[in-house]
Amino acid sequence: MTRRKQGKPERPSKETGDTAVAALIANTLRVGRRLSLLEVARCVDVGRNAFGRTQALSEKVGISTEMLREFASVNKLSPSVKKLVRERKIESVDVAYRLSRLPPREQLAVARGVIAGRIDSNDVRAIVSLRRSAPDLGIGEIIERVKTSRNIKVYVAEFLLPSGKGRVESVREAFARVVGDKNISSVEVKGPVGTVRMNSEGKRRLQDVATREGLTKRQLIDHILDM
Repeated sequence: MTRRKQGKPERPSKETGDTAVAALIANTLRVGRRLSLLEVARCVDVGRNAFGRTQALSEKVGISTEMLREFASVNKLSPSVKKLVRERKIESVDVAYRLSRLPPREQLAVARGVIAGRIDSNDVRAIVSLRRSAPDLGIGEIIERVKTSRNIKVYVAEFLLPSGKGRVESVREAFARVVGDKNISSVEVKGPVGTVRMNSEGKRRLQDVATREGLTKRQLIDHILDM
């Protein structure tokens, strides 16, 4: 009996890759998607395996690598949320991508809120941001905070982070000493760029301190980050 050689799995054929490309074009570049997001994610996986990398697939399909990664992120959803996607109860790739950035145990509660119409894609984005900056809160409390803050004006401060100051927790603590933690709605860090969202009271406190110290708000923010 001839024993089959063990080795690396075979790469999908070009024909298989071309089929995945055709399916992606039909289900990402046109209005009305025949396939579910799970099936589209599968096509992304097949295409990437066939052509070796995401960039090559991006060029063949005609959409960005970032968008392909968003479709592929559906694979990171919890089994219960994948079931909702399979049943076509969740169709938005943006919502699915944001859900995938939450811990698996918290995704279902947010997904049910979307399906019931209690929260929308903007709310899901805010929930993900708040979850990152407030890790000790329960997901139910985070959802309620986002829902109740919809009509509250939010002020955004964006800035470059000094070297070694790239932790969300340390940025939040630094701003909280000046504007008060309860006045900060979220903190986000992406590479060297930090973003703090605060309510009108937080903005007023920031302005008051800047005026008292004879600084612009930008100078005060730089000072806060160096504290």
